Amino acid sequence: MIAESAVLKLGSTIAGHAAKAWLQRRKTRFERGASLAELAQVELKGPLRQRKLSNLVERIGNQVAEQVAPVIEQRFGDVPEHEAEAAVLAVVDVLEGVDLSDRGLLAADADAEVLARQVRRQFPGRAGALSERAALVHELALDQACRHLVQVVRYLPSFQPTALAEVLGRLTAQADQLDQLLARTPVTSLYAPAGTDRDEEFRAEYLRHVANVLDRLELLGLPGDEQPRLALTVAYLSLSVSGGGRRTRPHPMRWLDRQPGREAEGVPVEAAIGERTRVLLRGEAGSGKTTLLNWLAVRAARGELSGPLAEWNGRVPFVVRLRSHAEGDLPMPERFPGDCAAPIADLAPAGWVHRLLRAGEAMLLVDGVDEVPAARRRAVKVWLRELLQAFPDVRVVVTSRTAAADSRWLADDGFSAVTLEPMNSANISVFVERWHEAAELPGSSAERRMRSQLERPHLRELAGSPLLCAMLCALNLSHRSELPRNRMDLYAKALAMLLHLRDAERGIAGLLSDTEKRVLLRDLAWRLTLANKVEFPAPEVLEHIARKLPAMPDVDAEAEVLFKHLLERSGVLREPVPGRIDFVHRTFLEYLAADEAIQQHHIGTLVAHAHLDTWWETVVMACGHATAKQASELLTGVLNRAEEEPSGARHLRLLAAACLETVKDISPEVRARIDAMVGAKLVPPRSLRETQSLASIGHRVLRYLPTSLDGLSEAQAAATVRAAALTATTEALPLLGRYAQDSREKVQQELWKAWHYFDPELFSEEVLADSPLHNGRLRIDSTRFLEHVHRVRSLSSLEVFLPAYRPVRDLNFTSGVPRLTALKFWSASVIDLASLGVHAELVRLEVSHASGFDGMSALGELPLRLLSLGSLAGQTDLAPIGEMATLRTLHLEKATVEGIRSLGEMSHIGWASLFNCDISPDSVVRAFPLARGLNCVHGAPLDLARFVELPLEFLILQNVEIEDLSAVTRMAGLRELSLWRVNFDRDLTPLRDTNLKKLTLPLGEEFLGLGALSPSLKISYWG
Repeated sequence: MIAESAVLKLGSTIAGHAAKAWLQRRKTRFERGASLAELAQVELKGPLRQRKLSNLVERIGNQVAEQVAPVIEQRFGDVPEHEAEAAVLAVVDVLEGVDLSDRGLLAADADAEVLARQVRRQFPGRAGALSERAALVHELALDQACRHLVQVVRYLPSFQPTALAEVLGRLTAQADQLDQLLARTPVTSLYAPAGTDRDEEFRAEYLRHVANVLDRLELLGLPGDEQPRLALTVAYLSLSVSGGGRRTRPHPMRWLDRQPGREAEGVPVEAAIGERTRVLLRGEAGSGKTTLLNWLAVRAARGELSGPLAEWNGRVPFVVRLRSHAEGDLPMPERFPGDCAAPIADLAPAGWVHRLLRAGEAMLLVDGVDEVPAARRRAVKVWLRELLQAFPDVRVVVTSRTAAADSRWLADDGFSAVTLEPMNSANISVFVERWHEAAELPGSSAERRMRSQLERPHLRELAGSPLLCAMLCALNLSHRSELPRNRMDLYAKALAMLLHLRDAERGIAGLLSDTEKRVLLRDLAWRLTLANKVEFPAPEVLEHIARKLPAMPDVDAEAEVLFKHLLERSGVLREPVPGRIDFVHRTFLEYLAADEAIQQHHIGTLVAHAHLDTWWETVVMACGHATAKQASELLTGVLNRAEEEPSGARHLRLLAAACLETVKDISPEVRARIDAMVGAKLVPPRSLRETQSLASIGHRVLRYLPTSLDGLSEAQAAATVRAAALTATTEALPLLGRYAQDSREKVQQELWKAWHYFDPELFSEEVLADSPLHNGRLRIDSTRFLEHVHRVRSLSSLEVFLPAYRPVRDLNFTSGVPRLTALKFWSASVIDLASLGVHAELVRLEVSHASGFDGMSALGELPLRLLSLGSLAGQTDLAPIGEMATLRTLHLEKATVEGIRSLGEMSHIGWASLFNCDISPDSVVRAFPLARGLNCVHGAPLDLARFVELPLEFLILQNVEIEDLSAVTRMAGLRELSLWRVNFDRDLTPLRDTNLKKLTLPLGEEFLGLGALSPSLKISYWG
């Protein structure tokens, strides 16, 4: 029997929380920590009315107890009374201590399951001291408490200030209605058909499993029995991504930049993903896409994501390998756990995945759009769209090879696209170091030999891919001769090492010769390619081997024995999940399929499939395997199709040009035809977007690019610079050096970005040293370039804009920097500004998120025109800023009322931005009496009427509370008004009597009076 006293106490606690939420619902001015008694004293005058509230709370508590007790008794009547009482009282303790200050948790439309999860998060493991059965009582009681609490909050009506006494009387007389409502409170729900009491237990088990299974990195090139146990999270190497993001309207808080959207050039991939909620991650074969998803899953499972990805913690990762769903239905949520936690997937509580998706507590990591047939990708897009329509708060990363999905493929569904860049010299050096450490050979002769060989430009180009860099390390370890000069030779030697040399060196006899292994693997790879698959069921692989054996007279072993041998000893086949067979990397599949196509002279089949992106690498490598006659026939067929099929012509022409990378011998006529085609149809690129596809040709595009930018439009010239830069080879430097003589702004901007792709010293010497720049201006976004800027002879204005994901601790990096005119950086430290006093040309300074500032007086001698400082919390003396007569734009973050007053009168300020400052309208008007632009970001009520005195033309209001927009009608000069999360009566009608030219509103919010506004008023929306 469940102890009645414990259940009554639980009911009383629930009723108390509900009553507090009810009273707080009407007024925002209540302190969220106020007690029920304090709230009652404010709202109810006189002890009689307060007593009515007390009686109501007591009665609700009794009613809740009467409903909860039978539910617990029915399920756990066999639990000893003292244990059940302890479990229920533990729930009471949790509810009495829980922070329910988030108004959404107990709003009229509150979700009981979200509330239960919040409570469990604040008090994890509270049932740990209970017995196993008592712990189950605790979980059920907590779920029921949250459900009843939400039901009571929904039951209590809204009221006006004068009507509370009447409402109390009516509620007292309608006790039976609450009884009926509570009686209908479900023990289960649509998203929790079996309750939620096992959710946290399974969640913990699932996260442990994901972390253990995926936190492993295989060193490609080492056989399975030589693989060290290498933790992915230890060996993980952060790479960079570039461009491709969807252009959106800027968030109003980025008003200083005045730039619509920022492309993610050279941004760490973690930062690019962390800034977004939906990302399409594109990359070439072996660029690290799958490794990144596994790393995200492991770090999320352990709650160890940091920096820009910190907000992704607390979300359960679900990795969906599309290769495993190339046929049949795409997985619905209940099947998500099966892709990386198959052994425990069936233990998931019913509806568990749906509950996480609905609450926004899941991340979906979808790997390999390119690994499903092209005809099926539309189904993948529809599958994603329907999932996100049902569960819009899920964070999603989707990966694909670049050829399979362009940057706009998922743009309509809110995805931003970024592309993994090749590893730069620093990345390669770290990769080589970690590879040898993992192979337990740090600092060995093999590592030293590898580093010396990487001095050769052609090997550095190959090593830009993590996959090829791993192959190079493995080959260097196995052979002490010179490494391959191209990737076809690299693949050939890597296969030889995996198929034969390791066993031979260790004296292990094989059932098959190297050639015989290749025959079987080629056949299997070709069959997979023809079927547009990347894996087969094990029985199907066995059938293919058995079908091939009659054509191999020297092989006597049974098919099953050979299958097992290939799986265990080839190093090329693997069984990632029981019963499914694939190649250790898709690159080997494509290389072997291409070899089979040429061996069997399937030229016509290759031409027929050349328009498919899944066949791109197979066709390119087939040209590398082919004789001169075969290569000429294949490329002639591709070029003929390009002329006959306009809709796919660009893809086919790019493919033909890309094949020149691997071709060893070809007829002069076909070569001349390709050269003419590239010059006439592909270069110079007409826009930056075209450079993405042009990059597929590789470094050979350099031979087709013009030697000068003369005669090209600025857009074409900028795109040509990017096309050369994307090759990232030293051969591009002389050409970029000639392009650098063009002083047009967009050309120079592309050169700034190109610096990231090359050795900083070489680039500064060979490209920038003699460049005229654009009006002598150079902008950099990394401190590693600073030591080289002195080589730029035309430099007259250096702008250093450091990204938020690379915060600085101090200003030592500015020492000795020449011609510094603009500086922008983020920091979490106290910044001493005194060292900036020597930079006499500094006109723009922006510091974000610093803990505070010293040495502010040193800025007084500088010709600053724009100053942005954050945070100024606790700093009351800002007088040195008030004395800066050259300032025209001022942005202050978290400044105090005293600090703003200390500015004095700054009549020279034309634009002021006050971000989360303690705003006193009077002090703002006194400080900036002639401001034409004002940006207020303020979390408290604001009296707009005081700003009527200012000659405002531009006004941005963010996160503020105002009564209405009537004051705007008295701002005669106001031309532009922007509203972002402004709490007011939502009525825009007053704006019809203004001279406004532009109004900007938050997308998706509803307003009154839009139809009454002037047709000439331009209305736009923050996206």
